[in-house]
Amino acid sequence: MSFPARLQTLLAEGRLVVRSLGDFLFGTGAWYIWNGASELTWNGHTYIPNQLIAIEEPPQQLGSAALPITITMPTRADFGITPDKLAQIESVDYKGRTVILYDAYFDPDTRELLHVEPMYRGYIDTIEHVIDGGEMVLRANIETAALDNHRDGYRTASHEDQQLISAGDKFFEYASTVRHENFYITPYQ
Repeated sequence: MSFPARLQTLLAEGRLVVRSLGDFLFGTGAWYIWNGASELTWNGHTYIPNQLIAIEEPPQQLGSAALPITITMPTRADFGITPDKLAQIESVDYKGRTVILYDAYFDPDTRELLHVEPMYRGYIDTIEHVIDGGEMVLRANIETAALDNHRDGYRTASHEDQQLISAGDKFFEYASTVRHENFYITPYQ
């Protein structure tokens, strides 16, 4: 993948502005949020500014281990975010729904959006209502999409299943009859 020349120049100069975007794809509708100061339109969606949400830094790793993250949203009366507003999350179909987090790169001189890079994809597991430092906070526990690597599928290596894919194919004809075979090696005499 190639990045815009201006982005590469700003990276080399160390002057790039990076913001975070989040797609919350709930069953009752999508929420698009970012940590900028005004609305942003990207990829056909309008991202609403929200500088209160704190997103734990996604772990960087190799492999397929599922590493969860936490997203928190505190109450802030001066922003109109009251405990009863936060409690409305329970009317949203959030369990198992997709969250996608992006880094957005902006030109510090023109404020032009140069590039958006997906950084994390996961599913909302639970949302807890907790008191932290005397204020009500929502804590969303996000499971990484790497969980998909460990889920069993519905397909099997069987003759019957293969017929659903390609009728007449005999590749797995004996797969269900010969499951396990023991081989015994006798010592050389």
